[in-house]
Amino acid sequence: MGQTHSRVIQNIASQAALPLLAGLAYFIVSYATITFTTRGGTVAPVWAANALLLAVILTRPRAQAPAILLAGIIANALSGLPAGNTFSTALLYALGNGLEVAVAAAGLMWRKDGSRAFSDPETVPDVLIWAGLVAPASSAFLGGLAAWLHHAHTLSEAYARWFLADALGLLIFTPIFLALINGDLRRSLAGQGLRRKLEIATLLALTAGAATLAFFSSEPMLLLLVIVPMLLVVLRGGWMSTKIALAIVTFIGGAAMMGGYGSSVLQGSHSVLHLYGIQIFIAMLIVVQVPISAMLATRQATIERMRESEQSLHLLASRSPVLLLAFNLGGICTRVVGTTELLLDRPFDALVGASFPDISEEGQYELIRAHNAALEDVSASHTAEFRTVKLRDAWMEAVFRAHFDESGRCIGTIATVHDVTMRKKQELWLSRTATTDSLTGLLNRAGFHQRLDHALLKAEPGTLSLAVIDIDRFKLINDNSGHQVGDTVLKEIARRISSQVRASDAVGRMGGDEFVVLLATSNWERVQEICGRIVTTVNSEPIILPSGNSLRAAISCGVARYSHGQSAEAFIHEADTALYRAKRGGRNQVVAA
Repeated sequence: MGQTHSRVIQNIASQAALPLLAGLAYFIVSYATITFTTRGGTVAPVWAANALLLAVILTRPRAQAPAILLAGIIANALSGLPAGNTFSTALLYALGNGLEVAVAAAGLMWRKDGSRAFSDPETVPDVLIWAGLVAPASSAFLGGLAAWLHHAHTLSEAYARWFLADALGLLIFTPIFLALINGDLRRSLAGQGLRRKLEIATLLALTAGAATLAFFSSEPMLLLLVIVPMLLVVLRGGWMSTKIALAIVTFIGGAAMMGGYGSSVLQGSHSVLHLYGIQIFIAMLIVVQVPISAMLATRQATIERMRESEQSLHLLASRSPVLLLAFNLGGICTRVVGTTELLLDRPFDALVGASFPDISEEGQYELIRAHNAALEDVSASHTAEFRTVKLRDAWMEAVFRAHFDESGRCIGTIATVHDVTMRKKQELWLSRTATTDSLTGLLNRAGFHQRLDHALLKAEPGTLSLAVIDIDRFKLINDNSGHQVGDTVLKEIARRISSQVRASDAVGRMGGDEFVVLLATSNWERVQEICGRIVTTVNSEPIILPSGNSLRAAISCGVARYSHGQSAEAFIHEADTALYRAKRGGRNQVVAA
């Protein structure tokens, strides 16, 4: 029971620690701002305390936001009492500031990770809208009312002062507090060398010096001095340095304003400039500098990503058998990445500026076809397969896609080339397996029918002959000697049949002990002579068996000549009928249909 009670107390303490620390920090910043930047009963020119509270909320889980916000409201009310505010006035200030932080946090955490809102240049529009406009505008009603009651300002003047002070505070100091809390500032410094750090420090020192000279001088033209080092910070320092420079300018400008220094432009007799001059000037710097810095940071980030991608691409290409080629519209190679020696057996520089015939003499037409197809159909990939016989006997595959520039204009194609020799060999093996008899190595039924159908597509009458062969009394061989002997007989007869025909002829095993031969010749006498020679060759020599014994086999053959319009089935049936007659006539002979 005691341990459970202790754990509950520890849990409550851990949950309350962060809001208490946030409230204490808010009190310190708020009290310091009120003490050092308000004079004569005026509102502070820049309010930084809300930026601290917003930064803490953005970096913590959303469930902790209400407690942190409540701690900030209480701290705000307490910090206002020593300045002479009544409790009601201090409460109005605190509620206004609490409303502002809540609106800004809700807007920035609505669509994305709020902790990256002020560190990601792409979020600049959201930051300007929520932190620079909506949040301070919503809180200025309560804050302006409190200032009107306490400082006797006009309501419009109090509203404008509150709006400008809080908007500048959120825009300038929230990025600084966020960078300190989430470690961005530490990582930014750690990732830079000494020379780079000295350069940034020099630019920030120049900015501070220019701001001091401009704000504490009575010469209006000196205000332009602030713009020059600020631009240098934007161009050379980057996104983080720009945020720090704005904070420096704000500190110095606020100090000059509270001390009564400054040019007639900022402290002149004109009421608007007298009240809001420093705030308007800093706001102008933010409006000009922040978007420029954001665009440059986004561009630099894009360049870094492209550089990393380029390095990764080169590393990947160097470790894998892939070649990337870029071609212009005319088919000239403009860029090469990858293993050129491994794939195309030539150095890198030999491919840049090369045309398709130079890249592969054997595959030039396939490459040109795929390149042109990719230019015509820019939404799809187009493949070219070619064989590099002269360089090394290998198959290559090139996949082309259209290549576009930044404006979306097609400027050529990009091709990925890789070795597909193993795949082609596998495809060839699978093709042969599907059409080849595994026992004899001849065409199987499917393979022979495919060959016959293809031959009949362009055959003229009398130009093809078909022989159907059957082993005489093969069943007795199997029954008396076994299937192993039968297989030996089948393989040997298949070899003897193949030895008597040309490579352009087709020999197949239809199943069992039935063979077929397709002879592509119009000489009918020659056909019958070949068939007779096959029968004689099979029977002339005994077949040696694995056991060392031998047996003599014989075959019967029926042969038919192709007739006009004859189908494959009818052609085979005619030869089969002749075979039946040969077997009835005594076997071991040829009968022509």
